[in-house]
Amino acid sequence: MLDQFKQLLPFGRESRLSSAIATVESAATLAPVQAMQSVGEWLRREQRHAEKRRDGLTILRAIDPTLRGILEAAMAGMVEAKHNHARLNLLLQSTVPFCSVIVAAYGDALRRDLTELGKKPGNAPLVQAVVANWLYWVGRDHVVRFVREPKMDRLPWHDIQPAVEFSLGLGGGFRAWLGKADGEAGRLQKQLAHLVLLSRTLTPDLQGRQLLIADRVADTLASFIQVSDQHSANTPFGRSGDDDNPPTVLTRVPTQTKMEGKGLYYGLERAVIELVALENLIVHQHKVPPKMDPNGQLELAETLAVIKYLKNRWTGRDVKRQAERTAISGAVTLCYDFGAIRRLVIQATQPSKTRTNETTVERAMVEDVSATGVGLQIARHSGWVKVGMLIGVKTDRDTNWRIGLVRRAIARGQNEVQAGVQLLAKDPESVRLTVRAKVSQWEMVTEQQAWDNLLGLYLRPEALNGNHHLLIVAKPQLDLGKTYGVPATREGDLALRVISQQEIGADCVIYRVERVALAEPAAPANPAPNP
Repeated sequence: MLDQFKQLLPFGRESRLSSAIATVESAATLAPVQAMQSVGEWLRREQRHAEKRRDGLTILRAIDPTLRGILEAAMAGMVEAKHNHARLNLLLQSTVPFCSVIVAAYGDALRRDLTELGKKPGNAPLVQAVVANWLYWVGRDHVVRFVREPKMDRLPWHDIQPAVEFSLGLGGGFRAWLGKADGEAGRLQKQLAHLVLLSRTLTPDLQGRQLLIADRVADTLASFIQVSDQHSANTPFGRSGDDDNPPTVLTRVPTQTKMEGKGLYYGLERAVIELVALENLIVHQHKVPPKMDPNGQLELAETLAVIKYLKNRWTGRDVKRQAERTAISGAVTLCYDFGAIRRLVIQATQPSKTRTNETTVERAMVEDVSATGVGLQIARHSGWVKVGMLIGVKTDRDTNWRIGLVRRAIARGQNEVQAGVQLLAKDPESVRLTVRAKVSQWEMVTEQQAWDNLLGLYLRPEALNGNHHLLIVAKPQLDLGKTYGVPATREGDLALRVISQQEIGADCVIYRVERVALAEPAAPANPAPNP
């Protein structure tokens, strides 16, 4: 590979290429923060002399795989950092300038050399390769800046689209390259599609790890975006001007674009279908596919929450808050861990002289409230908060515990987390579900049937849960369509039939159920005669 890059350089410059590769590979052996700082300083020095040397694209293309390896290690560290605010900030302080200097290096080299390279018909794959690399770094720069400070930042579409149109117009024109999934043209289109998805993915509604998860989802499904030079019902997304506005649904092609015969258009339909398929796969397998999570860092509930959000964003549906928040100050008691929440609900609703001392109970400050949830500030956080986990919330005036799910968790400082909790019920009940035990005749010591008990929380219909009957259990143990007995509730014996699996949480599974009539007791086989 090194010999191939040397052939692209004039005589006497091979040593600069070898030196650049050695410098970057040496830095790659360091920890991600030190590696990014070292390479960043070296690139800035090189940039001062780049105008005279004119070998920037060749060198950048040669060291690009190593640069990506350094960045991917840093971004994996961001995902792993979770609520370690100090570590996340340390990585971002190095990652943002690292991506920025690489984007600048590629941008300067492309402006100097792209037109000259494009004059040779045989250089089409080379031009497409370097533009694809530049798009990759534009995307990485956009993501890490968004993680550092979530805001409606825009990608530089006024530079992106002309560069892509130029590189795909070489060696036969658009029609020769569009739709090809292999080669440099295919890689270029995938990077372009990834940016199209990012423009519809990254919003301030997602925070921290959720942004990184959304980026991985977009990267996984980018190959399903259809790219065309024709505006149609299948490719309705396009740009309407020369500004930085991202592609959006166009009702008609701008006159100037039509006259010039330019323009790229995109279809997201298949990507949305695959997004739903990905969601179903994760629910069925109860894990995130290794292709999207090779190191096993992503949490199931958090990933499903991000996918649910992206389904709305990619299909153009507005994602709005269910209720307006009101700032308030106060304190509440929290309880986490499914078993502990269930035991405390029992204590609150059933008279008993026995009291358990749960270790998963702590206090939190209230920042805001709404009709459907509460915003909390958790100090001295020990790492237990996860998006999608079940949580009990109780004010000093409450008798029973309110049940909710953590929808948002953002590290704000050392051992301090801001959490948004969606409330599901004000008056839950701990219940015991009965199901016929799976035992063989050899294990039975009597002719009586054996029964297994499943412990859960029963939420009666109210506005917080959409006026549905819900059952919450610790694992996906219930069968759809099956009826379970629920003896000795506050209303007596009940029977609940499972309609659907509504949500998989971080430490629980929520099922939607309906009440059915209790089965009549079976008549004896040989009824005694009436006296």
